[in-house]
Amino acid sequence: MSGWADRLPRPPREEDFTSTLRGPEVAARVGVWLGVCFTVAFLTGVWSHLYQDQPSWLSIPTRPVWVYRVTQGLHYLSGTAAVPLLLVKLYAVYPKLFAKVPFGKVRELLLHLLERLSIALLVAASIFQLTTGVLNTTEWYAWSFSFRSTHYAVAWIAFGALVLHVAVKLPVIGSAFARPVDDGERP
Repeated sequence: MSGWADRLPRPPREEDFTSTLRGPEVAARVGVWLGVCFTVAFLTGVWSHLYQDQPSWLSIPTRPVWVYRVTQGLHYLSGTAAVPLLLVKLYAVYPKLFAKVPFGKVRELLLHLLERLSIALLVAASIFQLTTGVLNTTEWYAWSFSFRSTHYAVAWIAFGALVLHVAVKLPVIGSAFARPVDDGERP
């Protein structure tokens, strides 16, 4: 006679996800566009911050006015475009959440944990940035902190984590671009 623990479903494993839409080929391609959106949003956000809080050593001209309008339009558009791209990217890499942890070797375990920590930081900062950015466009402030200063500070964290992520995953990205994206299931 088996106990109740034997009847529980087992946790999913990375190999349980067989769709090619959940692979590195899709993740790399979507990641490029997400990276472009984050870079444009970051650069235009830094411009906006410097424009509104100019340091004494920097003099940004206020004319022509359309320059600021263009940068803010790009900031808004790239941030808005990043929302569905982030969701698709998270969908594509979701099976990696269940990847086997290399417990046998200390070095591999440490590298695995550091990579997971950096990805957790990137995902958390990205979700924070996009959520607060979208809520800011609706002028709904469901928090007690200063939007501008916090959004600016977390942008540096998100962009730094993005650069680190790309550097660590560059070999995977390169090999993923060498393979086509299929629309079926993996064998």
